[in-house]
Amino acid sequence: MGERSIVVTARVVKEKVILETERLREANVVKMLFTITILSIFVFYCYSNYTKRIEKYASWKNKLQTFDPKKDGDVDEIIKFVVGYDFPFEMFLVLNFVSYRTFCSPTIAGVYAKTGGIVNDTDKRACDTDLLMHIWMDYGLDSTIHGLHSAKTRNVDFVFVIACLVIDSIQFANDYGWRSIEEKEKQAIWEFYRRVGERMEIKDLPKNLEDCYKIVDKYTEDERSARITEDGIALTEAITKLVCQWYYFIPQSIIRTAVSVVIYQMGATFQRKLGLTKPTFVQSLFVNTILQIRRALLNVVPLRTEPYKLSDIIMRSDYGCPISKDTIKKVGPVDALARIQ
Repeated sequence: MGERSIVVTARVVKEKVILETERLREANVVKMLFTITILSIFVFYCYSNYTKRIEKYASWKNKLQTFDPKKDGDVDEIIKFVVGYDFPFEMFLVLNFVSYRTFCSPTIAGVYAKTGGIVNDTDKRACDTDLLMHIWMDYGLDSTIHGLHSAKTRNVDFVFVIACLVIDSIQFANDYGWRSIEEKEKQAIWEFYRRVGERMEIKDLPKNLEDCYKIVDKYTEDERSARITEDGIALTEAITKLVCQWYYFIPQSIIRTAVSVVIYQMGATFQRKLGLTKPTFVQSLFVNTILQIRRALLNVVPLRTEPYKLSDIIMRSDYGCPISKDTIKKVGPVDALARIQ
């Protein structure tokens, strides 16, 4: 009886093991099928978004061929699409990183230091600058601000800033956007900022896109117009701290590394004249890998159905009101407001 009982018990245990094994196998099959289904849906979703994006891009390229970058209305249409749909974040970054370029200029850095606007109220100054520039981008060049700049800054310095805005807009779109920028879009960016310069009454503006690159290189290389200064170092630190505040959820060390790498890629000489150290190979590799991953992800995210208008967002978040000729007078220092028309 004892042996028979043992045999029965062993058989029962074996059957239980077999049943449990089958149950686990079925559960694993269900999990695998569920995972495959979710992955298939995700892949289809990404592919669908990518296909729609490519189709819209192809449609835009065809429409772009009908535009003339020398015509005001066509320039406005191109800029609105570039800034509002395809490169909103890149164009936002440009306006803020061009600030770094100005800090290597003793003249401009000196004006900033004397007014104290950047060091003492960095966030407001940065937001107001973004707002004023994006009004032009979002609503066209008819949103005019005549002579809105300091008389203490030399004309050549403003020519340098305009040239920087042009070449950095193109570089940031090409390097960090979801696609490369088209030739007519480059010309429209140049024409847009040339007209901004005219409305600011800046003289001797560059005659073409190629001149912009020459002006920036010459200005940056010349020790008389660009060099390390205490004002420049202080302003650089102020803006970098602001960027860290904007992206508070990311460790400051990573933000500072990213800022250093991006500035270095804008220009090694320019970065050195801000008093910054050259980023290491590992730092550059890390930041560029993250940026390339972002670029890949942008290809599969849903398309924008409405333009991204940063000017509206800033006015509503900072001033609690929509864009208008009256509400825009809340922006900027008192002496500049008197010149807004």
